[in-house]
Amino acid sequence: MIKAIIFDLDGTLVHTEILKAESYAQAIQILTKGSVLQKMVMDSFGKYVGLPRAGVVDGLFEEYKKPLSEHLDGLDSETVKERIITSRLAIYHQMLNDKNLLSGHFCKYNLDLLRRVHGDNFRTVLATMSHCREAEKVIEAMGIRGKLDFILTSDDIVQGKPHPEIYLKVKDMLKMEPEECLVIEDSLNGIKAGIAAGMNVFAVTNNLTRREVHAANILAPSFIIDDPKELLNRIYHFIGENS
Repeated sequence: MIKAIIFDLDGTLVHTEILKAESYAQAIQILTKGSVLQKMVMDSFGKYVGLPRAGVVDGLFEEYKKPLSEHLDGLDSETVKERIITSRLAIYHQMLNDKNLLSGHFCKYNLDLLRRVHGDNFRTVLATMSHCREAEKVIEAMGIRGKLDFILTSDDIVQGKPHPEIYLKVKDMLKMEPEECLVIEDSLNGIKAGIAAGMNVFAVTNNLTRREVHAANILAPSFIIDDPKELLNRIYHFIGENS
């Protein structure tokens, strides 16, 4: 029987993955003085969705190491990565402070599911690779704090997704078995984390994650939702079958 619904944040409840991608793309274009175009970073960002910040920066640095090194001559790799993070966070925080911009990226149907399962007395949890500061801003903007039993961020764990640590910690805090938990994710890395934790996992994909999720072939098609309008009915059908 399903007793708890665990939601990812970025790309699942709000399309901040797009904003994150844009912030990294802008930062790298600025740092390379335009030799790396924003579109290049946006096109390659899908493989990094769902990773903790360090994993994203490591991946992007390796991918654009040559132009970054050329334009930040004399700096070691760790300092270059720090420059990427500093530049990117300044851009991203400006985006999060723009309430009109942020509200335009809310995932309506996924938020509807959160409100519905909360109203039906399921335990509801947020498990995100965002850091607490950024997650708190987004949660406040969406007005969902009262709908969540608790929130775990990357600050609460050692190993980020695709490692299952965050979901295993949720299970322990809920005092439930993995099969009693249902995870809603958008990214391949998040899906891998939920599966590794032994939980039921549904993917609600978006433009950044859809190709990677389908190509990985680690979820049956019935557990992949490309049209978020189908989410609520598909989830409740599954819950009904497993009650």
